[in-house]
Amino acid sequence: MKAKFRCVLSTVESDSHIWNLVYLQKLLEEHGGVVRNLGPCTPIGEVVDAVASQRPDLLVVSSVNGHGCHGARDLMSALRAHGLDVACVIGGKLTTAMSAGDRARRDLLALGYLDVFTSEDAVQNFRRFLNQGVAAGFSAWQAEAAPVPPWDGGRVPAPEVR
Repeated sequence: MKAKFRCVLSTVESDSHIWNLVYLQKLLEEHGGVVRNLGPCTPIGEVVDAVASQRPDLLVVSSVNGHGCHGARDLMSALRAHGLDVACVIGGKLTTAMSAGDRARRDLLALGYLDVFTSEDAVQNFRRFLNQGVAAGFSAWQAEAAPVPPWDGGRVPAPEVR
């Protein structure tokens, strides 16, 4: 299969998982990606350097330890600070509390992630994202908004920027 896009794949600094990265790499390759897998516990500087030097079409960030939301914020801030604009998605277990999932999704979408894949149908939705991205470009993707509970006054709070 001819390569259709270049991808950098990473975790956040606090996440040491490996098998999910191998799975994601194979999934990305199945969809035509040439993948540079940065491995577990990826330092932010290494991700920034890879994006700057390789200019990928897509950056995929994965986390399963429940602390990915914090690392994802720091990563996006670093990319922006270096003037790097790359289509970026994240998925996995990003929080330790199920009740924090929608807020984390809203925050990460507001920070500039194209989508946040965390639900039971995350892999299916990620496949749809890849298919559409290959066909029309990743930046054309429109993520579904995260629900805003009534106790938040129906407003989407501004994300915490570090």
